[in-house]
Amino acid sequence: MDDLRLGTILLCGGIVDESDLERCLAIQELTGGVRPLGQILCEQGLIDERTLDRLLDLQREQRATAQDFSITVDGLATQALLRSAHANNAEELVISEGRNVRMKVAASWHDLTEEPLRGPEVWDFVREMLGTSVLEELADRHFVARQWQLEGAGRGMATAFRQFDGVAVRVTFAAAPSTSEQTDEPQAPAAVTADILPAEFSQRLRSGRGLVLLVGERGIGRSSGLEAALHNVAGQGQQYVVYVGDEPIAVPASEALIAQRKFGWSTAERAAAMRSAIREDPDILLCADVGAPETFELALRAAEGGRLVIAYLDAGRVKDALARILNFYPNYDLPRVRSSLAAVLRAVLARHQLPDANHRGAVYATELLLVEDPAREILRGGKIDDITLLLRMEDDAAGHSLDRSMFQLLTDGKVRMPDIFARCEEKAWLLERTQNLETKEI
Repeated sequence: MDDLRLGTILLCGGIVDESDLERCLAIQELTGGVRPLGQILCEQGLIDERTLDRLLDLQREQRATAQDFSITVDGLATQALLRSAHANNAEELVISEGRNVRMKVAASWHDLTEEPLRGPEVWDFVREMLGTSVLEELADRHFVARQWQLEGAGRGMATAFRQFDGVAVRVTFAAAPSTSEQTDEPQAPAAVTADILPAEFSQRLRSGRGLVLLVGERGIGRSSGLEAALHNVAGQGQQYVVYVGDEPIAVPASEALIAQRKFGWSTAERAAAMRSAIREDPDILLCADVGAPETFELALRAAEGGRLVIAYLDAGRVKDALARILNFYPNYDLPRVRSSLAAVLRAVLARHQLPDANHRGAVYATELLLVEDPAREILRGGKIDDITLLLRMEDDAAGHSLDRSMFQLLTDGKVRMPDIFARCEEKAWLLERTQNLETKEI
């Protein structure tokens, strides 16, 4: 959380409302600003001393996490920068003229170099990553995107683009090893997906039919989630599996026949690729992006045809994903879509990336909707906000909320309180549950 002032925490957490906070701040100002705000809040009966102590502990813990981030870099050459970023567990690398090289580690940005790069240094990096013809392509299209792979640095996607200050390149690192780096021995699906997909979600993948949605914020964990899902379904016997996406994913050794199809850049090209894949009549269809009305409608109809469709959608939470889907359609078509979703939707899994307890890596918190009769009734009625209430129930029959998943990670000692407090919806609930929490050692 960028701003952990006491007043901000109280407002964001819904612990006090704005009028009460303003009244306490006015009392503080009348006393010359000497009396602490927390003391005034307690005197006014807005919070108790135990809650105040927990909030102050949260502030101190956040300040303690602002440690120096030790970075190792072997030089400014292309391969050296890639390997240095990989050694620091980077998820992204951004190189731009006149700026320091920046990398994203555990959802936070850090400087990889101490000095800004000059134009020739950036151009050398772009040429080596994307080829010598990249200059002409940038002049025509203003951006160029290609896959890359380097021993000792992994693989991913590199995108060069022009901006006001010159040229820049964004490099992403795939979370899972490439196909060439895998062993020839097949791995059990449970061993591959245990740390990536919840067991309840994996069971829905094994059902063999219906629509299953993977949800996440843009650029976070899409490849790893799809690869884990592919490992899971590929271990279920001799089936024909088709993956449609903008970059290849690691294919496991299995009895399944797995084909990969490439998306285009435009919505029309992506829809055409999906139609072509569906015509091949696969048992299982994986789609890396159904973020447009045409592509989602194709996925929905494919699931209605009796296939298992696993599709990825950019969204923050389960409720947001369902609301986005319904917004694809005009009002007159919503009854049909809601009915279809209630009939074929099996599960929705949202994944959030968080810094680990050491701020050296990342862990994933999840929000899971298991579509049973209560969820189907909500979908048919279109009252999507009720999904949040359903996920907050303690019996796990309908899945679990993101808050509960983050609380479990905190209990296990895998994350820190300030990092989950910023994302938590029920902040007052989290403060109450963590009053006497003793986290486990990692």
